[in-house]
Amino acid sequence: MTILRILSILPILLLTGCETTDTDTDTDDTPEPLAIIGSYNDDFGGTHAITADTWTQGGFGSDSVFHISQYDNAALYAIAENDAANEYNASLWSRFDWTIDADSKLWFCQSSFDSADEGAAVAVAPADASDLTTGCGGFGWSGMAAAR
Repeated sequence: MTILRILSILPILLLTGCETTDTDTDTDDTPEPLAIIGSYNDDFGGTHAITADTWTQGGFGSDSVFHISQYDNAALYAIAENDAANEYNASLWSRFDWTIDADSKLWFCQSSFDSADEGAAVAVAPADASDLTTGCGGFGWSGMAAAR
């Protein structure tokens, strides 16, 4: 009977004596930061301040702020809600595509600026990075250089 009693409580002893500290060191659930965070000047005299949360365009009157809801560094795009105070397309949604050319220059295309919602902005076809002259909806992509 003693042996049966020991066998019956053995599973409980084993479970309560187990170490449960997570020693997993991977960071798969930590998102990679947005790859293009920084301050830039574009080829048209505009400024761009890109943070983890916003993309702010300035240089031509009032600034336009876009609140980044998601991005994909591998697919080279960001989705953002246009700020309610923006002069144009307030509270609508934008898609920003970017690419880096062979000379390591950063280019962007705001391929959508007036999508009705986040899902519609995601669904917009990416700009054509193989054609920097007309691949942004028939227009040229905007080149950007780090602000100094």
